[in-house]
Amino acid sequence: MITPVYQTHNTELDANIQNEMLQAKKWKVLIGTFLLVLLSALILVWTRDNTFESQATIQLSTTQIPGGQSSATLMIDSLQNQQRLTSNSILKAVNHSIRVNYGIQSNVELLSKMLSAELQSGQIINLKATGSNPEQLKPILSAWLEEYLHAFSAERNNNNSDSILRISNMLTALEEKISQQKIVLIVYSQDNDIVSLERDENKILNKVNSLEKLLHVAEQDYLNQQEIVNRINYAEKEDRLILHPKDEVIIGTIKQNIAEIENQLSDFSEQYTQKYMEKDPRIISMQKTLLNLQNQLEEQSILSQTMYVKEANNNLLVAKSKVSLLTEQLDTLSVKAQTFNYSLKEYTRLNDSLNQLVTQAQTLQDSLLVQEMQQVANSQFNVLEYPFVPSYPIAPNNQRDSLISVLVAVVISLLALFLFSYIVRQKQVSTLVANYTMDLNAVSDKRLLLNQKKAQVSLNQTSQGLLEQKIGIENFRLLSTEECQKLLHFASKQGQLIILLLLSGVNIKELLEVKLNDFELENNTLKIQSLFARNIALSNEVSVLVAEIMKYKNTQDSIFDENYSLEELSHLIINSAHDAKLNEPEEISLENLRHTYLTFLLGQGLKLNDLEKTAGYINPTQLALYRSNRNRTPLEHVELRTIYPID
Repeated sequence: MITPVYQTHNTELDANIQNEMLQAKKWKVLIGTFLLVLLSALILVWTRDNTFESQATIQLSTTQIPGGQSSATLMIDSLQNQQRLTSNSILKAVNHSIRVNYGIQSNVELLSKMLSAELQSGQIINLKATGSNPEQLKPILSAWLEEYLHAFSAERNNNNSDSILRISNMLTALEEKISQQKIVLIVYSQDNDIVSLERDENKILNKVNSLEKLLHVAEQDYLNQQEIVNRINYAEKEDRLILHPKDEVIIGTIKQNIAEIENQLSDFSEQYTQKYMEKDPRIISMQKTLLNLQNQLEEQSILSQTMYVKEANNNLLVAKSKVSLLTEQLDTLSVKAQTFNYSLKEYTRLNDSLNQLVTQAQTLQDSLLVQEMQQVANSQFNVLEYPFVPSYPIAPNNQRDSLISVLVAVVISLLALFLFSYIVRQKQVSTLVANYTMDLNAVSDKRLLLNQKKAQVSLNQTSQGLLEQKIGIENFRLLSTEECQKLLHFASKQGQLIILLLLSGVNIKELLEVKLNDFELENNTLKIQSLFARNIALSNEVSVLVAEIMKYKNTQDSIFDENYSLEELSHLIINSAHDAKLNEPEEISLENLRHTYLTFLLGQGLKLNDLEKTAGYINPTQLALYRSNRNRTPLEHVELRTIYPID
């Protein structure tokens, strides 16, 4: 539970009023979504174009002669005529006729969708034309009927059996030749490993292209490595240090620390005499630290340059070897590719010959179909029903679609209501938990505080804020070592990390600012980069937890997820307290862990003014409350323990 220190400006609303407001919002979401979806659907339904249909009926009849056509033959003739009605040539003729005679602009594709022929009773064919303009359907259907009857009459008069037989013989011979050509093409492609006419889709040429790309990348890498080696050699000639890019951050940090210590020593030299500085243990310690850092900087710089030179030379050698290997492979493969190109040209020639034969066969099949249609002897069409202008549409069914729109609007509005309720619950879950678990004494104290605020409107706001902070701090609970151990044992990995960081000196507000690249796992330290910058010693448990997080996060990411807040981190601690069955688990918070750690430091004799150097920023009002609780014995000649003994 977050204490009043971080919630002094929150507004407390009555539960009944909140429920009424929430119910009103739910009704607005439900009704608004329903009306929006319904109106959109109804507009879409009632603004659609109507579909009309015009119809004509024709009957195929034959002249009765001895040994005439049977019913089966007549059925076949009717089916052929049905297919012929929607052929491309008939539709082209209809398109030309309606454009010339009626001024209607259309195309073959649109006519193929509008016109349809349906065979009934073996001899009767229904011709149908559908569209959104009823005035155009009658002339289009009339032109279709007229053009087909004219074509049928012309084909009947040009019947030629000899032509059909000649074309059939030619087609048979051509199909046999096509079969032989296909066999030759398949055998040639298998012998020469040809997959496709496209160059890049074949294995050898595809390998050549891939190898050329790899060689280009390898050559670029070699040039880059050569440039790096040249820069290193140039720096060595000028007797200048060159650092490994990976070490620049570490060396930069050492230089920054040296500069800070030198600035501090410079300030001390202006404040104190040389004799005092030679005797002051703190100044002497800083001078030793400065000397160590300078030595460390020199050693680290030399080591970085040595490793960088060695690594650059190795990388250059590897890049050169890779270029040589890829060049050799490409030369070998290029020879095979030249042979394959010749085979591919021959394969293309064979395939073109096959395509020419197929085209010729298709032409003969079309001619044969025309001749067979002309074989219908003594057949004629009688028009039973002529085209008409439709007076009412056949589609769409707006009443049915309107009912479906109402049902869809109901479903979507209910889904929107469930989604809105889920979002509200997620946002209010922390507030609801805090309201239901609030102690009665805390409620009365808050109401008393609110009354005092109303009675003291003229008082200074700054003084009032300090008073509230003092009230919250005095209610801090000091946790025992056993309670901390239980809390850590039952906490999740995120919770364990929160507890260990707070008990190592991390400020509450600094938790969400810590990034993974701030950790030095080799030294078990954490660098805090803020107004109170410092290096914090960590336990091995913290390093293990951080190492696990680095497996699935970038080093630039925060150690906790971005959507976490201090309130949510506090809930993790409260949950652990419940699992550990601690007394009054709702009172255990981030502030209580912080208070326990500060009390641990003061118990070792740490000065109040030195407390922030170890534990970060502390509110002055809170710091003043520790004056009576600290150990009066100053910390001398004893190393300060900065990690709370939780093990």
